[in-house]
Amino acid sequence: LLDSDLSLLAVSAFNDNGKKGIVGDVSRLVRSDFFPGLGWMISRRIWSELEPKWPSEYWDDWLRLPEQRQGRQIIRPEVSRTFHFGSAGGASHNQYGKDLLDIELDTADIEWEKQDLSYLERNVYRDAYYSMVLNAEFSTWKRAMQSVQDRDVRVEYNSWKQFTKNVPKMLPLMTDEKAGVPRTAFEGIVETRPYGPGGHLMFLTPPASKVGENLKNGKSMSLLDFAETLRAVPPPEKK
Repeated sequence: LLDSDLSLLAVSAFNDNGKKGIVGDVSRLVRSDFFPGLGWMISRRIWSELEPKWPSEYWDDWLRLPEQRQGRQIIRPEVSRTFHFGSAGGASHNQYGKDLLDIELDTADIEWEKQDLSYLERNVYRDAYYSMVLNAEFSTWKRAMQSVQDRDVRVEYNSWKQFTKNVPKMLPLMTDEKAGVPRTAFEGIVETRPYGPGGHLMFLTPPASKVGENLKNGKSMSLLDFAETLRAVPPPEKK
């Protein structure tokens, strides 16, 4: 899939928000606009494109920039299949050490070569994922943790400020963004499973009208142009 799908930048075995107690499905893979930076793989074709300009440090943030990502996405698991235990060095000098130690590590023996992964093809995945999100019950921030005990729910954020203010009150998610992409987000949507294995999903999304607009635009715009419409924060002003 990585070789054949030109809308992919990389695959990763890591979920930045895959902390203990808020993930559950060990065989589930998802698409994301956020490059995780751990346990990843790119194709020879992508390496040939990036190698001539590869930086000496902070290459994870560099890869997240539009100039490199070009609107391409990453496939990652819901439950991480790699665990970071280093305390020195690394691309970003271990600045997220505490968060990394809380990651749930999946040890299930899954024969991936026998799995049907056609659901991860871009158009197939987008249609199915947006259907799941838009069919989830809308909930207010106040009632979300109660409602998600019974069903999938969708909670709206109207601004990045609202997201970063409200999420920490409810969930142990990382609330930063890189190059305008919320950590782990798929087209502006951040998901989590607040009650862990067997529990329902919570989708943190822009307003429903924007979600519908994104579904439509993703079918007609170029990858890069579409990605720019998804930014959670405006791009920095050019000097």
